[in-house]
Amino acid sequence: MENVADVGAPKDVRPGTGTAARTGAGGGRAAAGYTFRAAAEWAEFGAVLDLAYGGHPHSPAHSAVVGALFEPKRSLVACYGGRPCATLAGYALEMTLPGGPAPVAGIGYVAVAPPHRRRGLMRELLRQALTTLHEERAEPVAVLHSTEPGIYGRFGFGLASQAVEVSVPPEARAFAGQVAAAGLTLDVVSPDEAHTAVADVYRACLPQRPGLLRRDAAWQRRAVEDEPDTRHGAGRLLCMVVSGPGGDARAYALYRLRPAWERSRPRYALSVREVFACDPAAYAFVWRSLLDTDLAGAVTAACCPVDDPLLALLDDPRSAAPTIRDQLYARAVDLDRALTARTYSAPVDVVLEVRDVMCPWNEGRWRLCAEPGGGAVCVRTGAAADLALGARDVGAVLLGGGSLAQLALAGRVAELRPGALRAASAAFRHDPAPYCPTAF
Repeated sequence: MENVADVGAPKDVRPGTGTAARTGAGGGRAAAGYTFRAAAEWAEFGAVLDLAYGGHPHSPAHSAVVGALFEPKRSLVACYGGRPCATLAGYALEMTLPGGPAPVAGIGYVAVAPPHRRRGLMRELLRQALTTLHEERAEPVAVLHSTEPGIYGRFGFGLASQAVEVSVPPEARAFAGQVAAAGLTLDVVSPDEAHTAVADVYRACLPQRPGLLRRDAAWQRRAVEDEPDTRHGAGRLLCMVVSGPGGDARAYALYRLRPAWERSRPRYALSVREVFACDPAAYAFVWRSLLDTDLAGAVTAACCPVDDPLLALLDDPRSAAPTIRDQLYARAVDLDRALTARTYSAPVDVVLEVRDVMCPWNEGRWRLCAEPGGGAVCVRTGAAADLALGARDVGAVLLGGGSLAQLALAGRVAELRPGALRAASAAFRHDPAPYCPTAF
């Protein structure tokens, strides 16, 4: 593996100086001396990611899993002296939006090696990726997960979905009502043995929530990846499968147990990776089974939908200490195509005045018209604006999770025509809330 740590920072170059500097969005510049090109192979990313994430190289097994998903023609590297020093991976994905599935552009592994930070490389990589999507009339929406939540707002990505972490202690496992378990059976196997059941249940759940990604075989391998180095003292990944009277899979849970003891009594920590179910009875049954697992103390799920039914199932949800955090970020690549790729929950006829420095082709006034569940129309207009907002705010409401009314109270959206805010906010919101458990 190439040792990027041996590449020193160019001593005579500072961000925004030099005749070869490239102008980026918002007046930012990529420093002189850097070149940008499409990636050749996943191996080019390895040394950069190793340095960027604290000197922890990917194992061969993990590299094989993520390498199988890699799309070189969609991915970019920045180079200095011919060596990669910054990366951006691009993916052609299909995501459930309000109203149904739509193509989206996934962005991942955006990283800059330490000697080359603060030189505009991330901005330039994102600018090139978004510009290419626009020029090729590719996916109208770009999505990403962020290691640090404060980074991507300045590039027009808004917080599109949230997740909730819960940790249910042994004394708070009671449900508010009875679990209808008639005809349901339970089995615990390895994810490999449950491959078909997991795929079938997840596929059945795809239409239920915005944010869910279609998983082919390679993405399913990513979802059940179980590297020993990432277990942190826990056992291997297990899969709990709930079946109906006819033997068809109705729910599954991916989880693992970490040994722990209190006063000579077992209190294993049970951590849940994901739970999906085809119907409420199966969902309640799989959670009842997780909470009743022998030896288990606290049962923790680090990433659930923000409106997860578990919070309504528990008789004492306060004791589960639900904690909300940011999850998926989204932005409109082409505003008109992004807003017409989804449906709306209420009638909407609104003129949006949009600010978008990163993608200037989105700047200006757009009229959005739609009826509930029907097709939408979004065109440029010279009419007076009803709402004024930025690209980041558009991204926050693209999947139906963000609230225009909340953003207005925060001073990020301006209502220019009385009554427009409430109507538009109701139209953009979606129930249930968006959720994306798939890492990319």
